[in-house]
Amino acid sequence: MVSTLSAQHADSLIFEKIMEEALIKGESYQRLGELCKTIGPRLSGSDQAEKGVYWAYSMLKSYGFDSVFHQPVMVPRWERGKVESLFFSSSVFSKKIKSGIPANYNCEAFEEQKLKPSKSYKIQACALGGSIGTKGVLQGEIIVVHNKNEMHELGKNGKLKGKIVLLNQAFYEGNINTFASYGACVGQRYMGAVDLAKYGAIAVLVRSMTNRCDLHPHTGSMAYVDSVPKIPAMAVASAVANLLDQMAKEDPLLKISMQMDCKWLPDRMSANTIAQTNGSLFPNKFIAFGGHFDSWDEGEGAHDDGAGCMHAFEALRILKSIGYIPRHSLRCVWWINEENGLRGAMEYAKLAKENGEIHVAALESDRGGFTPRGFSLDSAAMAFTIPYKKYLDAYGIGTLEKGGGGADIGPLKRNDPNTQLVGFIPDSQRYFDIHHAETDVFESVNKRELELGAAAVAIMIYILDQNLD
Repeated sequence: MVSTLSAQHADSLIFEKIMEEALIKGESYQRLGELCKTIGPRLSGSDQAEKGVYWAYSMLKSYGFDSVFHQPVMVPRWERGKVESLFFSSSVFSKKIKSGIPANYNCEAFEEQKLKPSKSYKIQACALGGSIGTKGVLQGEIIVVHNKNEMHELGKNGKLKGKIVLLNQAFYEGNINTFASYGACVGQRYMGAVDLAKYGAIAVLVRSMTNRCDLHPHTGSMAYVDSVPKIPAMAVASAVANLLDQMAKEDPLLKISMQMDCKWLPDRMSANTIAQTNGSLFPNKFIAFGGHFDSWDEGEGAHDDGAGCMHAFEALRILKSIGYIPRHSLRCVWWINEENGLRGAMEYAKLAKENGEIHVAALESDRGGFTPRGFSLDSAAMAFTIPYKKYLDAYGIGTLEKGGGGADIGPLKRNDPNTQLVGFIPDSQRYFDIHHAETDVFESVNKRELELGAAAVAIMIYILDQNLD
């Protein structure tokens, strides 16, 4: 009993040191600023991503970790291009806006536009990641679909053939966890072009994956399959989706004109970037933790996932700075190509298996840099973390959910079912305001929230290191 109390007291002192180091001497915010403002967006295969990979190596090397190295990875290369526009034309709309935007259009954001009667109106949209171009201007009548059942019913009746289709399933506002709302409707973005092409649609517009009504389109990955014709795909801002939905009900002749010159290019060499502190007791057993270094080309990839990368780097730096000697080898991993391929994660797991590396645990941070709430954990990790809950609660990070995981750490679990996966959980309420949008910039990150997140990750790495063999 005495030894248990003594150990718990020692743990609490470590947690205090971690928090103090993060909040008083933290470097995560400064480094994130450098990444966002010096490098900017980091789409896999782009020149900026490659510049960023070299910056990452140089920055991590400067901290004196036991080793810093790259893992070369061939990544896909898609370019948005220079031409990207979406217009609609409607005589009904032109007549209505002479007296201002009608209230029933449910798009207050348009009041800022001061729209005037015109033959056509440019609206806020961007290509979905991976879309083909339009080969010039593509025009067509629009039809709006609100869910998959409606899509299949209209498609089977031939109503979608030759149309530009707006997939307009909105976030369900009743979920506390906004990731549940995202998961329920993101399928329309990813598989929409495939599903609609089967019914003869000529293009797809997808409502942005956000619970915010504004004029910022949110990009994201989408899929094609070789057995189905490829059609262009764009994301439209949520306020635009509301407007088009209402207009389609009032104007059967509503037309869309779109143009994009996005394209695929040959694969390009890139790299995962890794910083390591060697273990004192189990040097050949690893705890990997990190985020994905690539980002979409809209915004700066600040929350998604610059914040996750900084959580991991700062956790490794903090543990080194306070003099903690880990039992296992600790790896901060910045995976490349999570957004449109997962090749960095797959290559990391492949090399781990080939090199006989045993990963006892892996933690992923890919939910933004907001206030930390806790973690999702696999069963064994959950069992030994519960006794620490009173300490975690004191720092506001006591939420413990069953089932750890993440896109970049999942392949390690397939290597070894015993690997304990952990997901970092920050507050989710504002994440989809900026997710994959031009608003995901450094200015949207709160310094203290980012630092608290890094400290939370460092605390969890300590718990994993102390309790796994």
